[in-house]
Amino acid sequence: MSINQRQYQQLTEMGISLWQHKPIAFQDASSTQLLSNQPDSAHEINYLKQDIESLAVLTKQTFFTDLLLTLELSIGEITAHKDHLNLGLFNWFFYADQKKASSIDCADNKLTSPSIEMIRKSPALKKQLWQTITTNLL
Repeated sequence: MSINQRQYQQLTEMGISLWQHKPIAFQDASSTQLLSNQPDSAHEINYLKQDIESLAVLTKQTFFTDLLLTLELSIGEITAHKDHLNLGLFNWFFYADQKKASSIDCADNKLTSPSIEMIRKSPALKKQLWQTITTNLL
């Protein structure tokens, strides 16, 4: 669900926060640890590095800019972080491992997918991406 700037300001003035991240803590015999949805090191997932340069490359790809237009987002609303893009509505991670190339997943406003280049070349991945975004994020 998307909202406009006016609706966002009204909700903020009422003290309603739209996105809240709450880590779950538990007490261990030795120390307090935060639960994480990160896999253990044996099954660690690697994501493509994201920075200003990679974002600049993405903005030159028609598929990516068309996707942003469809989501009613502008380039200025996207920020590149160490391993993902923050699109405001969700964080987008790109698999570095090509074996996961056929998998597009979404959980807790975290979209994981193959690279934009791989999606652009595959009609099946385009369809899966759009279905994932419309059912889980919009």
